[in-house]
Amino acid sequence: MTIPPDANARVISMAGKRCRLELANGSLVDALARGRLFKGEEGGELVVGDLVEANRLQDHWTVDKVLPRTNEFVREGLRKERQVLFSNAERVLILASLQQPETKIASLDRFIVAALQGNVPPVLVLTKTDLDDGTREQEIRQTYASFDLPVFAVCNITGTGIPELAAVLQSGISALVGNSGVGKTSLLNHLIPGLDLRVGEVSSWSGKGVHTTSSALLVPYDNESALIDTAGMKSFVPYGITRDNLEELFPDIAQLAPECRFRDCRHQTEPDCAVRAAAETGVLPAERLRSYDRLLGELT
Repeated sequence: MTIPPDANARVISMAGKRCRLELANGSLVDALARGRLFKGEEGGELVVGDLVEANRLQDHWTVDKVLPRTNEFVREGLRKERQVLFSNAERVLILASLQQPETKIASLDRFIVAALQGNVPPVLVLTKTDLDDGTREQEIRQTYASFDLPVFAVCNITGTGIPELAAVLQSGISALVGNSGVGKTSLLNHLIPGLDLRVGEVSSWSGKGVHTTSSALLVPYDNESALIDTAGMKSFVPYGITRDNLEELFPDIAQLAPECRFRDCRHQTEPDCAVRAAAETGVLPAERLRSYDRLLGELT
């Protein structure tokens, strides 16, 4: 992939203080992050997707500067800390299995909130269509029909829907996120034949031998695009959400909010709340309001 002229490398994998870089000429090198970058100073630690300035000193490379990020996907860690999963992606594919297991709307909403918060355009990918009679797929499509969220439905067994999804991945970097068991690895193997061999080439340098998706990893897709694989997650909490910005991260609720009686309405027990009225009449999917309420409750 092309690297902007003000950088000379892109981070494609991390392992402690070490990282693997793709240089502007396409070659891969191992590098050490300078202490101030590894410790999270000057805007945060290195993450996959970062564009950097790297220099060779005798027999090793160092990363000396990280360029400003266009976007980032951030979650809250176990100690409430800020964890950036990846940066500088053109889109994030949020995977949701229709059955076995059935991904809940509340879980999808948290990924969507994180994407919008970090300025990463979200794309919803519904997997395991062979296990669904169409009912759950339509429920999810209707839930998000009121705002701009592309939705694709795929089957990793038959390949149905995968060519349509692949068509939107032909440029830039696409990251994949989702709960454990949604079929992310199977989808990646469909999108990139021989993925195991290519991942082994990229990740064996870390000393672990194989990529176990315990951290993010960027792999080439074609000459002008790449995919970022991330670990499957059992739970996900978006980072940096506040009582003041939560509403704007629910576009369908933000569209209704101007009709509320009070400008500072939190859509709880206030009189003449247009948002709650819309949920009662079905204009706003009730699950969306429940997701908003849960996140708001976690902030109080």
